[in-house]
Amino acid sequence: MAAALVLSWFFTGLWITLMQALGLGKQVRLEGPQSHLNKAGTPSMGGVAFLLAAALVYALSGGDRWAGLWLLVLGMALLGLADDLAGSLRRPLRAREKLAVQALMSLTFALWATRLVQYTPYPALDVLLIALVIIAACNAFNFTDGVDGLLASVTAVLLLPFLGLPTAQAALGGLLGFLWYNAPRATVFMGDTGSMALGALVAGLFILEGKLWWLPLAALIPVLEVLSVVVQVAYFRRTGQRLLKMSPLHHHFELSGWSESKVVFRFVAVTALATALAVHLWGGRG
Repeated sequence: MAAALVLSWFFTGLWITLMQALGLGKQVRLEGPQSHLNKAGTPSMGGVAFLLAAALVYALSGGDRWAGLWLLVLGMALLGLADDLAGSLRRPLRAREKLAVQALMSLTFALWATRLVQYTPYPALDVLLIALVIIAACNAFNFTDGVDGLLASVTAVLLLPFLGLPTAQAALGGLLGFLWYNAPRATVFMGDTGSMALGALVAGLFILEGKLWWLPLAALIPVLEVLSVVVQVAYFRRTGQRLLKMSPLHHHFELSGWSESKVVFRFVAVTALATALAVHLWGGRG
């Protein structure tokens, strides 16, 4: 974990310098919170740096039995990178384009994972279940990424129950090195490159460790974030009005007067409580 932290800190610093030299920065939505407008141009795609650091340390340490999970994580990172680059240069990928690639990678992972774990009496149902969980997690984590340090901090807490695994150790070290630069006010964002990969990583760990049913509880914040988007859209289409001031959920609280730091601290506290409850309910063993 220490090696991944130091390497991530070094790679992320280099990545910031590279992005600034290339003039590639975050495009901020005009319809978002006005306080975010001054973030335009901030280097993005920082997921490249901390994921590369974590993957290298994982590989050099000899890895563990979940090496297949890293193929999924890096695949989602490449998809996110393509989306980030497209958004910086012309337009982001369309939702259906991303969903199609996510589905293909998730089904491939699910076919491998069902040789190792079983959740239903029917292998085909297991494949469908695991694939849907991976897709849902990737998008839920993507929605959670929108406040400086939020997703990295929430994910760090979600990794703690699996800290005995090299995968979790390397990933947590990578995130801590990245957080050095991502803490408010962030000097780099992880982008879709990092957020979708982290969703796949956390969901994959819960799945492969036999704890899939506890993922929605532990990852309560990402679940609420994606539900807030679904509910907001459905309510607006039905009534023509907004139920929340803005979605995803963290923007609602920002517009309600919470500072970014307060959103992060409180969402992380909720994640810590939810994760602790999940671990208690499954018996406290990974």
